Amino acid sequence: MVTKSKQAPAKFWLNEEKEIAKMHLELKEKRYCFGGYSSFLLYDNGIQRRISVAPFRDRVLHHAIMQSIEPLFEKSFIYDSYANRKGKGTLNGLKRAKYYANKYKFVLQLDIQKFFPSIVHKKLMELLGVKIGCGDTMRLLKQLIDNSNKQDDAFFYFRGDNLFSPYEEKKGIPLGNLTSQFFGNLYLNPFDHFIKEQLKIKGYIRYVDDTLYFGNSYEELHAIIDKIKEFLIEYRLKIHPNKIKLLQTAEGFVFLGHKVFPTHFRLTSKALRRGRKNLKKVAYAYTYGKIDLAVAKNKIFGTIGFFSMGSNGKMIDELLAQTVLSKSKECVEVVPAWRFVEQ
Repeated sequence: MVTKSKQAPAKFWLNEEKEIAKMHLELKEKRYCFGGYSSFLLYDNGIQRRISVAPFRDRVLHHAIMQSIEPLFEKSFIYDSYANRKGKGTLNGLKRAKYYANKYKFVLQLDIQKFFPSIVHKKLMELLGVKIGCGDTMRLLKQLIDNSNKQDDAFFYFRGDNLFSPYEEKKGIPLGNLTSQFFGNLYLNPFDHFIKEQLKIKGYIRYVDDTLYFGNSYEELHAIIDKIKEFLIEYRLKIHPNKIKLLQTAEGFVFLGHKVFPTHFRLTSKALRRGRKNLKKVAYAYTYGKIDLAVAKNKIFGTIGFFSMGSNGKMIDELLAQTVLSKSKECVEVVPAWRFVEQ
């Protein structure tokens, strides 16, 4: 059975040549129009996030745009930015965090309050214009960014603002677009260079808006908080006031769903509970025919793959032992999840 979410991709690829040719002509004649988004709310660790999904043909264009512009900016990004970049990712970010934890005594953790809803369109376009000299490309990017759907409110006041300042600039890009992930990296790229080149923080890691700063002096790390807040004013960004943590690395700190120590990292209890819940959902969906065995296996591999990044061997064994795929009464098929891993 082809679900509604799969109908558009299936229809597109069935007529791939015609669809691509149509898109090419619309782009050439400057009459391509981005469609509307469908949105849903995702709850992660008690935090509500709005995920926006663009029409499928727009997503095809997003990939084409990224292939064209991403290489222009990649060399300008710092080494220790790990989100949504080739050769980086969660595992490498965790390994780097462990490396710095072994090297330094203290870690400062900060993240940005309502990051994606706070991104100012005009400022983002300025950053894109630094390396993109093609007028047609810039017009398309402006059209894409201006087409962003309404995001959560992020109307913050900064020094020098008047009553209407937070409402004067169009801002907010959808969390869910491939392009938005790149735009987020680009928007914080000047900040990354400020941290490395002006504040001279050698042990620094960023994953989207989640940042770590390592050092051997508690006082020196505490002193950079105000400097960071001051720099971010230009981009109309604020540090989340309830997520400022300055800890000893030997005691461990939570990063990307793991507790990181100088010698290892392992899943947090919250991540383990999410994993159990996800695997139960897979088993239930398979039992009542909502997904087939291939989809169930992929979902199991996805969850176990996340767990396998750290020192989580016992947890993985426990989860696999508890996860059994079985059909409802009309079918007696029983498939223990551990078989998938052994194969």
